[in-house]
Amino acid sequence: MIEPGLVIGYRVFRLPRQGYALEECQDASAGDPRRGRFAIADGAAESPYSALWAHLLVEEFVRQNERLPRWVNWLPSLQERWAADCGLALSRKRLTETTDLGVPWYLEPGLTQGAFATFLGLVIEETSWQAVAVGDSCLFQVRQGELVHTFPIAHAADFSNAPWLVGSRTSPGEVPHKKGLQQEGDWQPGDRFWLMTDALAQWFLVQVEANGKPWLALEPLLHIAGGEEAQYAFDFWIEGLRAARRLRNDDVTLLAVIL
Repeated sequence: MIEPGLVIGYRVFRLPRQGYALEECQDASAGDPRRGRFAIADGAAESPYSALWAHLLVEEFVRQNERLPRWVNWLPSLQERWAADCGLALSRKRLTETTDLGVPWYLEPGLTQGAFATFLGLVIEETSWQAVAVGDSCLFQVRQGELVHTFPIAHAADFSNAPWLVGSRTSPGEVPHKKGLQQEGDWQPGDRFWLMTDALAQWFLVQVEANGKPWLALEPLLHIAGGEEAQYAFDFWIEGLRAARRLRNDDVTLLAVIL
């Protein structure tokens, strides 16, 4: 449990890849600073309704009461919700070419396979933290100007085009045994936790491996008073990295936890 009176701050920044609107972004995030629970997810663009699946994952993790809930305890009901919500979404589309399942013929194989997303969940307690990850969304802990934790990926070269994913039709038993990783540590007042989806996380590690301190570029975002102004500054910075070919063109989410 969080110590009474402890105030945790957090901020979220999100930007779709170039050429796409914000509502087309496949990333999702959620946070409850009073309970010390935060999560981000990156929906696989190739799978149908992956943005919906990513949102369901982060929102449900943050609502959970168990510290790091076992996948088998919360994934099945979430998968049922995804299927139900997809059915509702499809019924609203005026599409004439349908299969016996009542969905467009070109969506049937994808819906059978399901949606996929990477996932990263963080729980902060009185003096410690725990995290769970599937795939390449990453957590970086910075203390007194130094990087003290990277999870689950520690090297920029370890990013790939085929990260492990949580599926909306994947057997819950497969996630922890084959794909899920866990980490824990302690925290001190003044620490920062930076949660990032893969494109930004890879950029971060490239800078670290070049003896840089990329968190120094992120910290000013936390001191801009207005939410819209801070988001504008984030957008401008990300577009600059893309233009300089220092950041690949992908959806980007940054969730900062401030202790």
